[in-house]
Amino acid sequence: MKHIIRSAAFIGIMTCALSAPTGYAAGRRLENVQPKFALIGSPEIMASVKGSQPKRARVLSAGEPAPIWLEFETDFDANDEFPELTVKCSLLLAIGQRLKLAEGEVTLVDVAKGKDRHAVMYIAPKTLNRIAENKPFTVNMVKAIWVEMVSQGETQGGQFKSGSGVTYEQVAKQKEQLDKVSDAMLNKNQTPFAPLYWDYYEATKTGR
Repeated sequence: MKHIIRSAAFIGIMTCALSAPTGYAAGRRLENVQPKFALIGSPEIMASVKGSQPKRARVLSAGEPAPIWLEFETDFDANDEFPELTVKCSLLLAIGQRLKLAEGEVTLVDVAKGKDRHAVMYIAPKTLNRIAENKPFTVNMVKAIWVEMVSQGETQGGQFKSGSGVTYEQVAKQKEQLDKVSDAMLNKNQTPFAPLYWDYYEATKTGR
């Protein structure tokens, strides 16, 4: 349990070390489920409205972290069709000596059978700033990520990743004691990334 309570036990950045919890095994309706994350800048989209005045970029105040987004992407293969498929995303974060758990979910629609499917969620710059307690958010703060994929109330696949030695079972035992970050994750349609990569990511349910 001490591996979860003390953030000092989580050393190093994310690597490819995997731990597959019971119920996430291959051979089900979803396979090769791979969650991953990246810190990215805001998209630059050129557009204008007739009659409006050009807007200038907001000037950052002294000491304010540069705006970055956290992109949480899940790759998977579908052995069946899914009218709806809910992707539940989680991140274990170490902020100083405190551990935080950020969670979110998005519901995909009309997922066709086949390989190389993708889902995505984002955490906005201001939210990352709040999570990091007004310090620059870095990849070192992410100690574990995992995803659970559910259809009609049944888990169809998932995966847990950690580069710090912590296991899914340890996190699950201590989950209720961790600081929760609520309403942190946004689906693609709620972000400036909405018009991008329409042929890459699966469509999402309205409002999810």
